[in-house]
Amino acid sequence: MTYETKTTKSYDGSWRAESQALLAETEEGKRFLELATYKDRGGITTSANVFVYKQSQGFTTKSTVIFGDFSKSKIAFTDCNRVTEQAVSQAHKFALLQMPKIIAEAKAFYEEKETNTTD
Repeated sequence: MTYETKTTKSYDGSWRAESQALLAETEEGKRFLELATYKDRGGITTSANVFVYKQSQGFTTKSTVIFGDFSKSKIAFTDCNRVTEQAVSQAHKFALLQMPKIIAEAKAFYEEKETNTTD
């Protein structure tokens, strides 16, 4: 499967690549898994976090529950001397190869969470 990737440069000059996958429709809104690749101590790393996009009064908000929503860090650490757009894009493409596995982990996380709350 292919995922749309947005690569941006922040105000401090650091590059960041992001891709999203829809996990589920919830009562609160749409639950997305976001894969992000960015500069980290001595290289480039990728992390995955789940967010719920909520619509309220014409605005869309992005929220997560700390220690309550799925999160995975250090997915694909790459040593790098200079963090350029090309280096971040290349590391992100490598991390995207693991996206189906991460999606399965996130879905299993929420299935287990639902099972534990209904018992």
